[in-house]
Amino acid sequence: MKQDASYYQIKKVHLWIAIFVTMCAAWVVNCKQDLYAGWERFQEKESNACEQLDSKLKNKKKCYLCGKNKKSMMAYYRKFDTIGIISLSDWYVMDLGLQEYEEQENISENDPHISFRMTNLGGVSIIESSAPDRGMATMDISLSQNCEPDTQILQKNLCQNCLNHMMDALAPSAYPLCLVDFQTLQIYSLQDCYVGYSIRDYWVEIEYDDDRVKIKAFYLPDRQEKK
Repeated sequence: MKQDASYYQIKKVHLWIAIFVTMCAAWVVNCKQDLYAGWERFQEKESNACEQLDSKLKNKKKCYLCGKNKKSMMAYYRKFDTIGIISLSDWYVMDLGLQEYEEQENISENDPHISFRMTNLGGVSIIESSAPDRGMATMDISLSQNCEPDTQILQKNLCQNCLNHMMDALAPSAYPLCLVDFQTLQIYSLQDCYVGYSIRDYWVEIEYDDDRVKIKAFYLPDRQEKK
């Protein structure tokens, strides 16, 4: 009797395994078109992100990143020792609000406070909160499904060197975002394979959730330098 009980127990396990495999196979058959379409979109993004482009900008002084083009806020933010983001779908430049400055380029002496900013650029929605006196900032970025880098804007308005750095930041996928150090003009990728950066006196943590990117940034100067 023990042998029979053992025999039927094993058979039940096999039966459940067969049912599970059958259900999985049926699910794959029903969803194969959606899975294939998603795989194609990923492959297309990866291919586009890794593609190297040729700059069409003739005057390097007009470069949106390293030049003095009045259409780019980079020329303004380069005066300040801070970091920010660039939306590559429309070249919108925004600092992280870790420090505040007067027009005289000195850190402002305002009372401690928390500031909020909301920006909607069509395909990119940004909610930012920052406490400059504590050197802390958070940024929640939501991307539309079809939001992609505008390579035409990049080709027309970046010199070849800056364009190469920008395309490197887009690999291996194609979130249309990057971090920028306004002092060094160094570009840092905001793709889902990067979860944090140490940028001079700044520390940045990054989280990804489908079409959302969450950034936490901190200003952490060397205390010994302040003595």
